[in-house]
Amino acid sequence: MRTFLKLTPLWLLLASCGGGGSGEGGTAPPPPPPPATAGLAKTSCGDYQGNDRGNSWSFLGIRYAATPSGARRWRSPESPGCPSGTRTANAYAPVCPQLDRVSGAPEGDEDCLAVNVFTPKSVFPAGRKPVMVFIHGGGNVVGSAREEVVPGRLLYDGAALAEATGTVVVTLQYRLGPLGWLVHPALDAEVPDARSGNYALEDLIAALKWVQRDIAAFGGNPDRVMIFGESAGGLNACALLAAPAAGSLFASALIESGGCVAEARGTALATGGALADNVGCSTAADISACLRSKTPAELLAALPPVVSVIGSQAPYQPNVDGTLLPVAPLDAIRNGQHNRVPTVLGTNADETGRDVPLTFSETEYQLVLASAFPNPVVRAQVANLYSSTTFGSPRRAYVALTSDVKFTCPARTVARALASTQTEPVYRYFFTEVPDAPASSVFGAFHGLELLYLFDVLDIEGNSPTAAERSLSASMQAYWAGLATNGIPAAAGAPAWTPYDAGRDNHLVLDAAALAMGDGVVTSRCDFWSRLGV
Repeated sequence: MRTFLKLTPLWLLLASCGGGGSGEGGTAPPPPPPPATAGLAKTSCGDYQGNDRGNSWSFLGIRYAATPSGARRWRSPESPGCPSGTRTANAYAPVCPQLDRVSGAPEGDEDCLAVNVFTPKSVFPAGRKPVMVFIHGGGNVVGSAREEVVPGRLLYDGAALAEATGTVVVTLQYRLGPLGWLVHPALDAEVPDARSGNYALEDLIAALKWVQRDIAAFGGNPDRVMIFGESAGGLNACALLAAPAAGSLFASALIESGGCVAEARGTALATGGALADNVGCSTAADISACLRSKTPAELLAALPPVVSVIGSQAPYQPNVDGTLLPVAPLDAIRNGQHNRVPTVLGTNADETGRDVPLTFSETEYQLVLASAFPNPVVRAQVANLYSSTTFGSPRRAYVALTSDVKFTCPARTVARALASTQTEPVYRYFFTEVPDAPASSVFGAFHGLELLYLFDVLDIEGNSPTAAERSLSASMQAYWAGLATNGIPAAAGAPAWTPYDAGRDNHLVLDAAALAMGDGVVTSRCDFWSRLGV
């Protein structure tokens, strides 16, 4: 799954010491210590000078792991070298190797495993404030912590979110595509537990360990860490819920438009075998050495992933390896074998709204239905439930169908499973907000749109957010921060968000015109898919 980022911009388609003197004959008090350098964070592995953002400091490109290249490629992350002296943390790390979404050209560098910290001046450096750790999306094959929503404007700039909530915000990068998820028997043979793959999941765990060790230097409280991610970032957040090794590293979780799925081992092995064949290593005397001799560009070209919200999942995903991820995340949740923390999850009303062509015809719709549902009885039921007449057009019907199957209904399944196996509260949301910008309304509440409100980047391409849109943005920021603070998503002046009740399917509707609790998200349609085992 990918976000809308790096496509045509939304709006075109539319971040004192008191010292008294001594009396005569007394002993003079020691001089006060020199003032701390403004914006200087002293960590266990180096001192970092932050960037003055007005009301906050940002610290960019702090390595949490060594460069995973050469002999370290396809191995667990290792500790980085610590910088000597004070490093000016004013530049993001390179993006991890990937294919550009527009040109398809390879980009990035393996020296990409870094965190970025945004902290309000009011809490720096000793505030012990809640920490919100964001995991970017991009189908686990593209994306970065420095995504541009429009040229020159970063989407995941955490300064506005940190300043609005008084929390410490962390964004991070992790290995992608074949460099982050490759499974192959030759790599299995190199480790005691015979497990390859899930290197990116190990990166996330290493980054969270960095947070536990060093976030106090930035005013953060390691006991109040919330992980949250969107799309593949949400999927990875759910994988962390199911990973025993991550159990003590976060206190709450929030999943935005992400599933709780993982590949079967056989599927992952087939992908790895195909890549080794295509890159010319499957018959090498030392397959691992051959693979490590290839450049990232060669590996990316060997089996290029297609990232699509509406299509099938790209290869290179978390896989059930028996150790780091013992079972599939949803199975772990259903068995009560997951890391039980207060959890929020939700989806957007029109997740695939930007991926279905605007000229999608009835003929095309029927052809898609025939291909996706070869059983004529099931196809007739789906066509009746998602008819062009009911939704007003074949395009709208197909957006509803694909959004339900891939996002909305699976979210209900996960919410029910969580609520049934943990006493910690679970909360569900449904984002239905559509920007007032006329050119964007045709896409609805599409995949990733909520990020503009959460990170407060509504004022792009000349758009002037309405007061209602600003209010929704502020409420969402407060709800998210509430979960990080005490496990309860609450926002002053906004509706109370009640814990999830499977019988009611209660949820918070995130909409500028109707921010309120509701019961049931497309219930009859999700009941239909539930009967089919979806």
